[in-house]
Amino acid sequence: MKIEIPAQQRLRITWAGAAILLIVAALLLIQRLHSVSHRYDQFDFVVFHGWWTDYLNGGNPWTDQRGPMRGCNYTPAFIEVFSPLAWLDQKTAFWIWQAVEILCMVIAVLLLARTNTSPLGAAPTVIVLSLVTISSPFMASVVWSQIAPMLLALLSAAWFCERRQRSAAAGLCLALAALLKLYPAAAAGYFLFGGRWRALGWTIGLFAAGVLLTNPSRWIELMAHGLPIAYRISGRHGLSVLSFVRRSVAQFGGTRIKAQPLFAVWGLTALIDLVLIAIAAAATITARGRADLDDLVFGLWVALAVLMSPLAWRQDFLLLVPACLFGLMAASVGFQPREPTRNLALIAGSAMLALSVVSALIKAVPGPSFPMLLAAYLGAALIFRARIRSESLRGEAQIARDRPS
Repeated sequence: MKIEIPAQQRLRITWAGAAILLIVAALLLIQRLHSVSHRYDQFDFVVFHGWWTDYLNGGNPWTDQRGPMRGCNYTPAFIEVFSPLAWLDQKTAFWIWQAVEILCMVIAVLLLARTNTSPLGAAPTVIVLSLVTISSPFMASVVWSQIAPMLLALLSAAWFCERRQRSAAAGLCLALAALLKLYPAAAAGYFLFGGRWRALGWTIGLFAAGVLLTNPSRWIELMAHGLPIAYRISGRHGLSVLSFVRRSVAQFGGTRIKAQPLFAVWGLTALIDLVLIAIAAAATITARGRADLDDLVFGLWVALAVLMSPLAWRQDFLLLVPACLFGLMAASVGFQPREPTRNLALIAGSAMLALSVVSALIKAVPGPSFPMLLAAYLGAALIFRARIRSESLRGEAQIARDRPS
């Protein structure tokens, strides 16, 4: 006997669950902020503050060998934009930084959940926000004072603006994200292969203007001194394609990570990156004019940006939120109870995304890693492919039925 729960009662249950989860998330966040209250003079914020202070005093963070990093591996725009925080005492600057990052996380979730093709209701939005807040990538951003929430907010704003035909604003947001951390530039593929030429032009132009305004010679120093630092670190701790290839080549060759052959590393990395780009590009071209799948395409490109990053950390998994959210929504909408065989790909893709979500939420499960990052990307791509294939088959079946005998 099937029991039907009235819609009003389901809404009350959903709101009760959302309220409980929000309270738990708020308490956990307060506890975490209290536990990191001493980290204003520890990694990574103390390093950032040191770079900003050095820059304001006329120093060169990228060539300065005195700090713990032996140089700066962040962009000149990152140093230029945030260096005014060095005018404040370090503790005050730290709490302003944390407040901005939390605000960016809230803005990003609201943009993604409430302004997509099928907007979530208030209660589901609260649930998504709570889950993101208690996730290990967001907590890692709080502990290590990283800018992943800010990057997600900027990328989400770029997507939001482009959907509303505000190409200049979209280009500005994406250019800012790329100027701050470089790897978000890969998300420009969403504009390129989607035929969004105005937004792409604004992105390129504003990025170039940002480089000019922050002194091109500093960017050259970043390439010469900063990126080698990131490459050195990526071999031990990174979670992107480059990091995975470096460890794999070293293990296969029986050598230390520092001694692996550069040609093999860069060749394999380029090959894998090209395959992943081809997947996202094909999806973007196929989805032109499909507003119902445009959200998922955007999620693919943001996840790809993390995969292609020279150095991705646990907190960068926050940028999987669009792929996971839009992928699971696309799977639920495309699920056809009377077509079990066509649902297999949707179920498989959803399971891959769900596994990535669970790994970010439950400490007992192995945390975010390269396999989880790759699984989320491929899971979202699989759902996209299943949606396109299923609708194509239904269209062919309809044409066959309408054809006169």
